[in-house]
Amino acid sequence: MATVVKMTSAGSAVVTALLAASNAKYVAWGIGTTAAAATDTTLESESAETRISGTQSTVTTDHTNDTYQDVGEVTCSGAAKAITEAGVLDATPSGGSLYTRATFSAINVDVGDKIEFTFKVKHDHS
Repeated sequence: MATVVKMTSAGSAVVTALLAASNAKYVAWGIGTTAAAATDTTLESESAETRISGTQSTVTTDHTNDTYQDVGEVTCSGAAKAITEAGVLDATPSGGSLYTRATFSAINVDVGDKIEFTFKVKHDHS
């Protein structure tokens, strides 16, 4: 009996293709500053702008189609704010599961300003 099982490159491509076909595509931003963690279930402080349906795809990082990519552009439609977090969720306009979250130094936006986010999640099979 094998004690170590490794996913193949082809297996990684299957996993990322499943993500690209899922509802894990809604990009949102917020003003939360707590570092991102694997246990996060929501953005810390999601802003009121509607979640944007991102463009999903699979891209190659190390092996063919080993990375899920979601690109979405959010526009500031409320008051000016300092954006410090963004994430990908599977529902709109609220609720759902958080699939990925990032925190970063503040990006100040005024009404009408846009930020394009590109999320890449690499399936590592090494």
